[in-house]
Amino acid sequence: MGKAGPGAIHAGIAAIFQFLKFFHVTCAIVSIAGFALRGYWAIRADPRLQKPLVRVAPHVVDTLLLASAIGMLVVWRISPFALPWLSAKIIALLVYIALGMLCLRHARTRRTRLAAYVAALAVAFYILGVALSHSPLGIAAFFIS
Repeated sequence: MGKAGPGAIHAGIAAIFQFLKFFHVTCAIVSIAGFALRGYWAIRADPRLQKPLVRVAPHVVDTLLLASAIGMLVVWRISPFALPWLSAKIIALLVYIALGMLCLRHARTRRTRLAAYVAALAVAFYILGVALSHSPLGIAAFFIS
């Protein structure tokens, strides 16, 4: 048997981080896809929105998404506001949540629901661009260099 040294510890931490990152990305995809479907149903006033699974599952997925994000920050040993791109992601997340709530709960007209839906999806794609580019510019960072 070999000895476990600093290299093994770093490899273990890297493996944990990679798992958390994969899990986080998976949850993000499921969360955005779920919102896209629920938003579509909200615009169409579909009764499926009232099903228990449809009402509970997003909270479970979003809790796992947040937990994996916090886990990565802990493993990475970094404050969420230490990097500009992380700050941009958090601020955009708050905007996404507000728009999602408007679309799914608070909008009184179909037109307002639709506008909030489209805006929320645009913000979600901005968040994905920030995550991929590690820049507050999102995907525009790939073109401005």
